[in-house]
Amino acid sequence: MQFDKDMNSSLAELFLDVRDCIITNISNDESDIKENFTNNLTSYYSKEFDSGFCYIRVKDDYVHIGWFKGAFIEDIPNLFFGKGKIIRGQKIKKFGKTEKKAIKYYIDQTKILLIEKCEKKQMKKKENYEINDM
Repeated sequence: MQFDKDMNSSLAELFLDVRDCIITNISNDESDIKENFTNNLTSYYSKEFDSGFCYIRVKDDYVHIGWFKGAFIEDIPNLFFGKGKIIRGQKIKKFGKTEKKAIKYYIDQTKILLIEKCEKKQMKKKENYEINDM
């Protein structure tokens, strides 16, 4: 598993700091968060929002965060890289106040997107129900 590789890397402490920051910013209730381990990465999923937030893995000289909704987030911290249709990356080489604030910002923006998505689904269900009642 990638998690084991990351934990045994020279950046293990940085990896754990980033991991803890992600988990605590997604939810105060750790039972709400599902941590998925694969051969290539470790990802974080919220049961409350029924969606993934990001994945992390150690690269040669940094911890890489892949934000699943990154393309739809205004990048005010200006730390994203990549031009994918959905995912944006973030490189963490040191873990200071700027990086912590950026992770919190990206998680908060992801929550807003997910809340909007849930509200749209509810509105469509209500709309379909009202149309079927006619």
